[in-house]
Amino acid sequence: MKEQLERLIALQEADLRLEELAERKRRIPEMVEAARQPLQAAQALRDSTKQAFETTGKERKSCEQELAAQEQVISKLQDRTTKGEIKTNREYQAHLLEVELTKKKRGEIEEQILILMDAVDAKKKDLAQAEAAAKEADQRFNAEKAALESSVGALDDELAGLRQKRESLVAAVEPSLLRNYEKLKSSKKGQALAGVNKDGSCMSCRLQVQPQVVAEVKRATSILTCSYCNRILHWAGDPVQIVPIPEKPVELLEVEEAAETTE
Repeated sequence: MKEQLERLIALQEADLRLEELAERKRRIPEMVEAARQPLQAAQALRDSTKQAFETTGKERKSCEQELAAQEQVISKLQDRTTKGEIKTNREYQAHLLEVELTKKKRGEIEEQILILMDAVDAKKKDLAQAEAAAKEADQRFNAEKAALESSVGALDDELAGLRQKRESLVAAVEPSLLRNYEKLKSSKKGQALAGVNKDGSCMSCRLQVQPQVVAEVKRATSILTCSYCNRILHWAGDPVQIVPIPEKPVELLEVEEAAETTE
């Protein structure tokens, strides 16, 4: 029975590993998408930074066009004085005011252009950094994706090996015991067996196992179950030490033999 129990333990280990590997394989597409998120964030930042750079460049160009228009206005105002279009002092005063206001407007536009030039330079640097970060994120994602996808082959190989091992174990387990194992496995989320710890507790439900049951579990001469969680029990504490019977000295054996002969 000890051999049957050992096969059940190995079978449960194989089944749990199979479940773990199958779940890992199932999650690979999710892991690829999770690895893609930093890339998408870096690309979004790059795109928004590029848009801000282009918008600021357009604002600067618009201001430069407006400045050119103001220069034309000032030039036309100056031509009025040279062409003798101003006749009265009142017209002259109004003309001077108009020139002053136009030049003030030009100054404001020039100041705005300087501000926008600095902004364009700053956003250009931001864009260069964002593009470099997006490129690095793309390389990192491609490397992670390739590693995850290449792991599928290794997972398939290990899964195939474990399935073969499971078939061998299943064939070596007694049918009635196997049916009980499969039933418990289905109802106990894959944990059909539970170890008994050295403190005498079931390692699944954490409750104390009766001392006499613990002793029987150590001997492994029969299949026992936990009275609380119904799992098949096996010893998981310290290895059972078999204390050898000390041999009697040769002299003592000779004395005993002589005594028996005398009798």
